[in-house]
Amino acid sequence: MPNEKQYSFNFDNSVLTVKGVQQVMEISDRQAIFKLDGNTLTVKGSGINVTKLDKEQGVVVLEVAALSSLSLRQSGVNLKGLFR
Repeated sequence: MPNEKQYSFNFDNSVLTVKGVQQVMEISDRQAIFKLDGNTLTVKGSGINVTKLDKEQGVVVLEVAALSSLSLRQSGVNLKGLFR
């Protein structure tokens, strides 16, 4: 798997860790949007606060008071609708 980039996200005890972030597109107290290897991850909730941002490693850690949704847009397909 040469040149294959990896990303992952984990939510545990109000802490969301996103790995493989190429660009932070938006962060507010209600929404965060990240560009991952050709995909876009949108985090919605309340009380979103950045606790770690490592641009070299592509890691973002967020504290989230209340997570309402995670949606991954991949190649123009919104995967959020698949999990209803």
